[in-house]
Amino acid sequence: MASLTTMPKWFELQPCNETFLTTAPMINQFSVELPVSSKTAWLEMTQAGALSWCTFITGSRYLTPQPLGVGAVRELSMMPSSIKAKEHYFLWDETPNRRYRNTFYVTAFTVPGLHIFAEDVLIEQLAAGCRLTWTFAIDPKPRLHAPLKFGSTIITNALRRNVNDTKTYFDGLSTRSHS
Repeated sequence: MASLTTMPKWFELQPCNETFLTTAPMINQFSVELPVSSKTAWLEMTQAGALSWCTFITGSRYLTPQPLGVGAVRELSMMPSSIKAKEHYFLWDETPNRRYRNTFYVTAFTVPGLHIFAEDVLIEQLAAGCRLTWTFAIDPKPRLHAPLKFGSTIITNALRRNVNDTKTYFDGLSTRSHS
């Protein structure tokens, strides 16, 4: 007998603008230097399947066609495999070989409890390598404001793990390209 696959239940989140990145109830910002050019980092961070090098992320795919830019939609899959997010990019800026930035808000999530979630990725060229600045902004639904404060260390550590996994990935990418 064939097994039935159930479709995930999606919970809608509210849109936001760039201001939310500095006004959200919970903001985590991480900055890390990578041993690759800004162009290489950008291409890796925006490709289909990006972030699958992160412990908690199992894959990503764009639901909109190339070229990517404002209005692009991506679906991100996380552990456990039933957790998914749909992301809508509202900022996409590329200054080739110098500065790259994109920002999205989550439109739907398969876990309840969030009101708004946004993420900003900024990649800037340095004399050697580049700097990735990753900002996460979260506003839970009202009944979860207190639990979010209680669990903020866990959330911060999970986000930091993604940043550390990304640093490790790019360190390895740099090593492979110089071999």
